[in-house]
Amino acid sequence: MVRVLSGSILAGLLSLAAVAGCASSASVRAAEAGRFDELRRALSDELRRGALDSDDARAIARALAAGEIARATPPSGVDRVRELRTCARPLEEALAERAAGTDAVATAAAMILLEAGLIDPESVKRHAREAAPGRDPGSDAALRALETRALVAAEDGALRRARMLDGDQDVRVAALRAAITAADPSDRAAVLEAARLDPHPLARTVAIRAAGALGGREVVLALRDLWVLSDEPGREAIAEAWAAPRALDAGGRAQLLWAISTQRGAPAIAAARGLVRAGGDGAGEAIAVLLDALRTSQSRDRVYAIRSAPLEDPAVRAALIEAQSDPDEAVVFAVHARHVDAPPGVVAARERAAAVAWLMKLASGSSTRAVLARGVLARAGVRAAAPLLERDLRSREIPVREAAGTGLVELGEIPRAAPLLADADPQVRLTLACAILGAS
Repeated sequence: MVRVLSGSILAGLLSLAAVAGCASSASVRAAEAGRFDELRRALSDELRRGALDSDDARAIARALAAGEIARATPPSGVDRVRELRTCARPLEEALAERAAGTDAVATAAAMILLEAGLIDPESVKRHAREAAPGRDPGSDAALRALETRALVAAEDGALRRARMLDGDQDVRVAALRAAITAADPSDRAAVLEAARLDPHPLARTVAIRAAGALGGREVVLALRDLWVLSDEPGREAIAEAWAAPRALDAGGRAQLLWAISTQRGAPAIAAARGLVRAGGDGAGEAIAVLLDALRTSQSRDRVYAIRSAPLEDPAVRAALIEAQSDPDEAVVFAVHARHVDAPPGVVAARERAAAVAWLMKLASGSSTRAVLARGVLARAGVRAAAPLLERDLRSREIPVREAAGTGLVELGEIPRAAPLLADADPQVRLTLACAILGAS
């Protein structure tokens, strides 16, 4: 693995050298070493003196995450490294060095790099096979899953399909995800079998997605048969599969039209959403279904319809304005969130201003929905939410602190979020580090 990734590691080392040139502060050293009390004090001092800018915070975030990767040990270290999936690219060098090891954390690091497209699948297969003899029995499934996820070449088909029947659910999921990447028509029967019979819900869902990605009339009709046997989440996944490009024109559009005309609830909304996104025949009927669900369904489905309906349609915009006076706060929240998130020019300025005002009033509270409101405002760039988010940095609740840090980053207030890089909880630290690195 080290030999194969030498180019990436070299680039990473050069990047680290550049960072080290301007990041010799006490904060960076403490972050890399995992001395969090010291980091907390250093950050506080630098913020007080106005000596911490966004580039400094990024250097600290990178050092922190790299240190966590290097120190991670099984079993807890596996989940800790997986927290960094969303920022694999800026951490490529640290993950590559850790992936060169032989424990379960190394396997997790290699899987992250593979799924981010930062490792060649052939090198991953060689690494997994070479590492297997020296691994303890409990790690074998993780190595099989890593090797299986790399089975995307034409000659891998037989082994990939065999792994869809593996006794370990992670291996089966990896095989089904590999099938999505491989796009091999020979996988159709195997993925449809997994969609029907796999005992693991995630594996069934991934199998349905794989089937949709392969497309073809055989898949479309088989998913119609599976619809009868599926629960609500399964039917939503089937609707999304019918809307996939290779399924849509192979009978998928007709099945989506059937779903919106005969079904109710979330599956019908998912089908309508697929038709609206695809455009063409059935889009108008789909909008009518979404409008009906928006007005008459149970609260959860009304919110789903609000999030799915196209704001470009005048009837949708009128229905959303009407729903602003609904007695169900979840519905009103969803309406205002859509108005705030809308691209410029799609929603009238007065509607967006009214939505911001409503959400700001809600955001000043302490309820779960108030936390969500602060997040919506931050994503929309409403800077008036910054003081509320900064207050949340001191919350006792981990999700509240996480949301506050990421919200401040989304507002561009990276130094104000930086204290959470020294948070007592590793999940909070890593979530914020990834958010900061992603913002760069």
